[in-house]
Amino acid sequence: MLKFRLSFSRFLRPVLLGLTALTISACAGGLQGPSSAVDPTKPVIVAMMVPFGSGEAANDQLAQNLVNAANMATRDLQGAVIDLRIYESGTDPVRAATEAERAIAEGAQIIIGPLFSSATSAAAAVARLEGVNVISFSNNAAIAGGNVYIMGVTFEDVATRLYGYVARNGMTNVGVVYPEGVEGEAGLRAASNAARSVGATLTAVTSYPLNMEGLSEAAPLIAETIKANGVQALLFTDTPTRGLPFIAAALGSEDVSRLNTQFLGLTRWDSSTDLLLQPSLQDGLFAVPDPELTAQFNDRYLNTYGTEPHNLAAIAYDAVAVVGALIRSSAAEGATDTFSAERLTNPAGFIGANGVFRFRADGRNERGLAILKVETGLTIEVDAAPRNFGGFGF
Repeated sequence: MLKFRLSFSRFLRPVLLGLTALTISACAGGLQGPSSAVDPTKPVIVAMMVPFGSGEAANDQLAQNLVNAANMATRDLQGAVIDLRIYESGTDPVRAATEAERAIAEGAQIIIGPLFSSATSAAAAVARLEGVNVISFSNNAAIAGGNVYIMGVTFEDVATRLYGYVARNGMTNVGVVYPEGVEGEAGLRAASNAARSVGATLTAVTSYPLNMEGLSEAAPLIAETIKANGVQALLFTDTPTRGLPFIAAALGSEDVSRLNTQFLGLTRWDSSTDLLLQPSLQDGLFAVPDPELTAQFNDRYLNTYGTEPHNLAAIAYDAVAVVGALIRSSAAEGATDTFSAERLTNPAGFIGANGVFRFRADGRNERGLAILKVETGLTIEVDAAPRNFGGFGF
């Protein structure tokens, strides 16, 4: 296992002190700025919408983690002062829209959150009418665009990183196996787009029903398709708690295994210790945000609040840090278009608690991800996360 000892402040400094000095390109999409110009030399009102009030304890706990991380970022800011105000959006789109309207009426010049897709879309519709951009915690690429920029790690970003890595290592014939249903179809779309973007050939697309009988019946045909089409690397879109361990084992029984096919994971396999011990997934690869920086953020959070952070907490830290960086850079230039699409989509991007990332003109994001390999219950980093967008892996 890697041991992470690098200085946290060393790598967060770029996002806290502003954007790196690269040329900003004009980008389509997004709003050019709020309806009233931002004075970056004064405290800027920032609304943060979190899922308090949903009636579910898990959502309340997650919301508190997001707030805690955002407060950490606010204390870390240099050269920017924000007035961070928390709004309880729950999970209900109507409530989210109402809270967004209230936030803007109270002077919010940018909205961070909500987390859930439907709540984000509802809040963004209100914000769009007032010329306010939204930095959502969601990873759902379908809601990105217009005035919505998403912070979450997307399926397409993960698939692109994995397919790109294996393609560079000579495995250009790739396949995908996914469970039937909405989530599986989303994984398939991500895999298809990723294969095209890295120059790999998607030679086999296979699916299975999410029940044991159907999965067992589908496995022989899936294996036959994979072998007949010469698939060198196979992407599984399923999760550790659903069909992933079963379909991987079933394919192993049909002679599709690490001996002849590189297995890839669209989801985080390290969320399950049992999965990391499964024989059929040994030597499998999956992608995660920069492990060194993530570990250091987690340590800081633990030292500050006395508990381990939720795995989504860091995106709240990064969202606030982005806002601070934009305020500082516009203040340095004497500009008032602080939260414009042009500034948000600076191609130089940002470095945050989870590593390097940037927003695309279509509202989605690109992140510097590391490649981890499964090795007998452990994960080994085989390709480090890049620290800038000129680096390896992009």
